[in-house]
Amino acid sequence: MSLLSVAEAAVAMRVSPARVRQMILAGNLDAQQVAGRWVVDPGSLRRSAPLPGRPMSARIAWGLLLGPDREPSGWLRADEAYRIRRRMDRLRLVPDALAVVRAWVPGRSEVRHLQAQDIPGLLADGRVVPSGVSDPRSGMSAASFAEVYVHADDADDLLVDHLLVPVPRARANVRLHVALVLPPAPVPELLVIADLADADGPREEGRARELLRAWLAAHQNDGGA
Repeated sequence: MSLLSVAEAAVAMRVSPARVRQMILAGNLDAQQVAGRWVVDPGSLRRSAPLPGRPMSARIAWGLLLGPDREPSGWLRADEAYRIRRRMDRLRLVPDALAVVRAWVPGRSEVRHLQAQDIPGLLADGRVVPSGVSDPRSGMSAASFAEVYVHADDADDLLVDHLLVPVPRARANVRLHVALVLPPAPVPELLVIADLADADGPREEGRARELLRAWLAAHQNDGGA
């Protein structure tokens, strides 16, 4: 099957072209640039079907993921923090809470699928923070794969220093999240959950659901903070 343009993918998915580009940058669509334009693998459209919820801005998404009481000073207004708490209260009432979390936070980072020669060396670099399958809470940490966050200011140097090469998603052994916020180590559990939910594997999704159920139960009386 031939590759699709951004406009064609948008029509097929019933979303805007801007939303398709956002999903490409988040790593939720398999795509490549040809002559300076993105083209999309149609096989990835089903995996990236529209989710039940409106994506948050990067700033609000990080306020949610870090917790409205622990986000960087001045990051959220008081009314925004209040709305995040109320959203988390309502999350307990929806039939598929994990799908809603995925829908809320795709803007948290730009995801790059890469290949590295030295996974332990990458994980030991002080500029990155492990998350998703590389976080011990996932129960899936492997020496042959790394999922990490890096601040946007350090991303280019990290690629050069570790000889990281862009490859199709199926061949990658590094999932690099380039973000405007470098989360603390260990990362907040809700971030691990969101990353596992985006990994596109039944084991990862199952573990994300387990962790989310436990997380919601643990935060039942604090509005998700």
